Amino acid sequence: MTYAQVAVYGFSEKVGLLSFPSREDSFEMSKPYSSKTAALIDSEVRDWVNKAYERTLHLIEEHKEQVAQLAQLLLEKEVLHQEDLRGILGERPFKATEPTNYDRFKEGFEEEEEKVAESSIVDVPEEGGGSSPLEPQVVPR
Repeated sequence: MTYAQVAVYGFSEKVGLLSFPSREDSFEMSKPYSSKTAALIDSEVRDWVNKAYERTLHLIEEHKEQVAQLAQLLLEKEVLHQEDLRGILGERPFKATEPTNYDRFKEGFEEEEEKVAESSIVDVPEEGGGSSPLEPQVVPR
């Protein structure tokens, strides 16, 4: 992914706004850039990966209490759910402007549960008699 960001999408200031997409349908063994540019791309990718690694270590150290809680929870449970993460990490620092796919997914289940609950409610006849509205209909042969 990092190579793509640097060499294909031009996100690197050192390499510049150049794009060297891979040609899968081509049998060429040469690259469309010099060995000096290849070394620059390799160096930039290595720097980005090292920075990401250092940032990850920093975040783990900074939040080691939450990381330990998550690790303990993973030992106790096979699957972590959004509620588990929210309990340890707290609410997200930002709110989405529209529902996420997960929210839509959960709402679908909530709607189904409401439909099932509504359909399972049976009217009980009052004490003065009367018949149940759910009497089966007999169909003649």
